[in-house]
Amino acid sequence: MSIVPLIKVNLVGVLDDKHTVLEAAQAFGALHLIPLVSAQKELEAVPAGLGRDAVDALRWLVDCPDQRRPETRDDKFDLDDVVEKTLENRKALKSCQDLLAKLDKRIQDVEPWGEFSFSDLAEIGDNRLWFYVVPNGKLREIDPSDKVLETVHEDRFRSYIVLLAPEEPPVGAMPVPRTHVGAMPLSALKQRHEEAAIDLEELELERQTLTKWRYILAQNLSAARDTSARRRAALETADTGRVFVLQAWARRDQVSEIDALASKLDIAALFEDVKDEDAPPTLLENTRSMEAGEDLVEFYQTPAYRDWDPSVIVYVSFIIFFGMIMTDAGYGLFLLLLLFLFRKKFTGSALGRRMYRMSCWLMVSTAAFGVVTGSYFGVAPPEGSYLDHLKILHLKDVDTMMKITLTIGVVHIVIANLLRAWHEQTPSGRYQPVGWCLVALGGLATFLGQGTVIATIGPISVIAGLLLVGFFGSDRKVDSVSTGGLRIFDGLAALARIVNIFSDVLSYMRLFALGLAAASLAETINSLSGQLNQSVPGIGILIAILVLAIGHAINIGLGLIAGCVHGLRLNVIEFFNWGLKDEGTPFRPFKKEETRL
Repeated sequence: MSIVPLIKVNLVGVLDDKHTVLEAAQAFGALHLIPLVSAQKELEAVPAGLGRDAVDALRWLVDCPDQRRPETRDDKFDLDDVVEKTLENRKALKSCQDLLAKLDKRIQDVEPWGEFSFSDLAEIGDNRLWFYVVPNGKLREIDPSDKVLETVHEDRFRSYIVLLAPEEPPVGAMPVPRTHVGAMPLSALKQRHEEAAIDLEELELERQTLTKWRYILAQNLSAARDTSARRRAALETADTGRVFVLQAWARRDQVSEIDALASKLDIAALFEDVKDEDAPPTLLENTRSMEAGEDLVEFYQTPAYRDWDPSVIVYVSFIIFFGMIMTDAGYGLFLLLLLFLFRKKFTGSALGRRMYRMSCWLMVSTAAFGVVTGSYFGVAPPEGSYLDHLKILHLKDVDTMMKITLTIGVVHIVIANLLRAWHEQTPSGRYQPVGWCLVALGGLATFLGQGTVIATIGPISVIAGLLLVGFFGSDRKVDSVSTGGLRIFDGLAALARIVNIFSDVLSYMRLFALGLAAASLAETINSLSGQLNQSVPGIGILIAILVLAIGHAINIGLGLIAGCVHGLRLNVIEFFNWGLKDEGTPFRPFKKEETRL
């Protein structure tokens, strides 16, 4: 685990060659550009001619459930034509789907009335048809003596009544308001529905045909974004007369490669070491097995360049915390099986492969803690069995679990402080973290060693730690009464963090609380399922299985959420609070985009 040492690179060339140099730098893909002048922030990622429309068109084609074999030759590809046709297809297809939905509803409403058409008013004595859907319970409220009406359809709950009258009957003449059925007869509605369904099939076939251009369209978008990135970079170089300067951060171990690139481009390359006033970006580097820790760290905060890389500790502790929260061997093995079955879904990108490896370790941790606590889908192993002998922790033993989780919390925070002290340069930066280590360890010793000699050592350690923190509260020089008073104030201000260390250590109690909650819920699900099986003869076994499946699925979902949220929170809040001093900016190389579908 390390933060890669960087060096400042200055590429100096003739202004006429700037475009070529930027293309080469982008292809090199390892320079973090430093803006030397302010560029226009509104420069679009996709230039005119592609824009948002092309992005939407590509998304529409990629989301198509039936894909054609992609074209790889672009000699027949017309970008504007493909984008226009794709967006027209999307608009027409969605309009057709909406029309079909409306026709389905209209047919459902009109079907009980049967086939009818409105006659000429003169033919029926200037009368009109008025339609009512009357609940059967309200039929008695209709007075038929002064009305011309006919029941055209009825079911168990309603009667469909047509009333003949020159004007709409007044409110109260019928027990319900009239229904609007429209002028289009049922046969015409069904014919229109059939035509719309045919249109929809043709539009879906057109969309499927257009999917053959998705690969070339994606390539054009990537190239467009690359061009846009170069345009922005060109605006951020320092141009003087016929000369330009491109400044960037680069890995120190790539100096020879950059020198070779500069010689090939016939430009000058000047290198500068990092200065105190510089704020370089942070490039984390870890082994392949631990690189997922970088994603966890940068998800919340990138450490400053002069700080240290917590990726390995965050990665390992996150796996442990996640397992303690889910703590069920059955859940862990079941999810591990699912990961194995769907492993090909993760192989499409480097990030996917990193997440797959980490997910496997998370499930192994869950299974391991489940074995240690004796929980297999909420069922304890039989007494005297081999699995029972592996059970060494009891989640309901509150006293023991509190001691374990508090010990984990203290160890985690002590590691953070020790690593911070190791990487600090000033006396206060080094000795304050050591003092907080003594405070945390002393408090833990006092709690765990009650009734032993350790309990007497604990308070001494706490007092020594507080004195160390107070004395090294700052690096202010004392050369007068006023500076001495300020130094005392700095020490008292530093001591105020005792509240933080106390609350942060207690935060680790959530590991025990969430693990106990998950195990208790699993036991409750099993108990409820057993009671249903016994109380409902015959079909009870099916209900019990359904309750087991749904209940444990919900418990697994809650466990995954709790494990990710709280397992990560203890690292990025409590651990970072004591281990990292400043926040940095991530290293973003100026490179070409990849084409992904």
